[in-house]
Amino acid sequence: MLSTGYNWIGYYLWSIKGDNAAALDYFFKALPLAEKVNDKRRISSLYFDIAGVYGSLRNRQEELKYTLMGGKNLPDPSSPMYDYMLVQYQRNRANSFLRIDQLDSAVYYGRVFTATSERVSGINYRFQAAMFNANLNWKLGKNDLAEEYFNKANTLSDSIKIVARKMGFYSRNVPFLLSNNRIQEAKIKTQKAWVIAQQNSNPNLKLQAATLKRQLFDKLNQTDSAYYYLKAENEARDSIFNQSNQNIIQALAFKEQMRSIEEEGKRAAYQTQLKQYALLGGLGVFVIVALLLYKNNLNRKKANKLLQKQKDEVETQKQKAEGALADLKSTQSQLIQSEKMASLGELTAGIAHEIQNPLNFVNNFSEVNTELIAELKAEIEKGNYNEVKALAKDVEENEQKINHHGKRASDIVKGMLQHSRSSSGVKEPTNINALADEYLRLAYHGLRAKDKSFNATMKTDFDESIGNINIIPQDIGRVILNLITNAFYAVNERLKAESSKLKAEDY
Repeated sequence: MLSTGYNWIGYYLWSIKGDNAAALDYFFKALPLAEKVNDKRRISSLYFDIAGVYGSLRNRQEELKYTLMGGKNLPDPSSPMYDYMLVQYQRNRANSFLRIDQLDSAVYYGRVFTATSERVSGINYRFQAAMFNANLNWKLGKNDLAEEYFNKANTLSDSIKIVARKMGFYSRNVPFLLSNNRIQEAKIKTQKAWVIAQQNSNPNLKLQAATLKRQLFDKLNQTDSAYYYLKAENEARDSIFNQSNQNIIQALAFKEQMRSIEEEGKRAAYQTQLKQYALLGGLGVFVIVALLLYKNNLNRKKANKLLQKQKDEVETQKQKAEGALADLKSTQSQLIQSEKMASLGELTAGIAHEIQNPLNFVNNFSEVNTELIAELKAEIEKGNYNEVKALAKDVEENEQKINHHGKRASDIVKGMLQHSRSSSGVKEPTNINALADEYLRLAYHGLRAKDKSFNATMKTDFDESIGNINIIPQDIGRVILNLITNAFYAVNERLKAESSKLKAEDY
């Protein structure tokens, strides 16, 4: 099949040549071909390979996205290829949780990944399971157990033909050795990694090998050598992440996204067409019945009256349908506004909590200023002007804080009113960073108001160079609010489900 050929070409370009953009191009070409014949084995394999490319590009969000899509498209459990696709999904999930230090989830997925790797034939998955368990136990502080798994992976690596996987072993084992001050062993394995990188034209491998060299010489405090390999590291990184490659990858991703949207549209159109055929079939039956009645009715006049009556009924139904359609459109507009108000209602508790903080500050500082002003008057009467100046400065600073927190409360109310009112449809210059931050907090407190067990740490990393952009703030605000609320909800539900699984296994 052509999709299989494209898949293998893409895999060669990624794992052997390190050409991430070209690999993605072939993977995205193969996807619609595999989907056309509903080849679940190939579809899931392509999604996992695409996730792997994004992993090489350090794009963890896209890596997780395509991992989950691969998990949704696994072959039927009765298929002989099911375990081979399942083990890749479990591997990717385990590594995702390990990278973000969610060690409980990493332990769970690592356990099922290891069990599945033992069921399937082939050394590669057992090697990858050993690598994962070595890295996991190292993070858990179990160095002896990590050492056992690293030794197992090292033994299995002799049979591994794919150099990218061997490099993966060195990329994890060398930092482990350096952290335990096993410098001589680290030197030997770092040199092996460097030889592999020099023998291949793969920039992904060169980046990993140069990083290991730089880490080694940093550890040895040999700054000249460390600087040399830092330059090699940066050159490899520039080769992978240069703007041209990024533009190509973004264009490919956008094209794939448009294709997915188009496919969804086609599926919807197909369903509509089926409904139309069903309607036409019903109308056909109706016409046949009418013709039979007409043929069997000897009284032409009565038959014409009957047909006229039926025509009038159809016209009446048409008018009723048109009226119903107009009512539906009106109801739809009302429903949209109702949904916005319902969303506002859900956020009220969160907004109240959010606005309470600055109001508390305003009240507290106002009370403090009242006391300070009384002291100020007393000191004036005493003629103690040095103390008067100090008290006046405190009053001034408190007034600034009152003003700051008052503006904060005003901004929260403004955001609430903006969310509740209908969109004007007019774009206006808006600070997207401030808008996103505002709705992030509203979403968090809104969900906290409904579920007191929910908690999350919010870390933002805004690009301050963006400045103001022309958008419809009400519409974009609702989009941001829905996205963040859904994300909070999905992560919270997944955490509850995984906690339940771990508890069940403990029993």
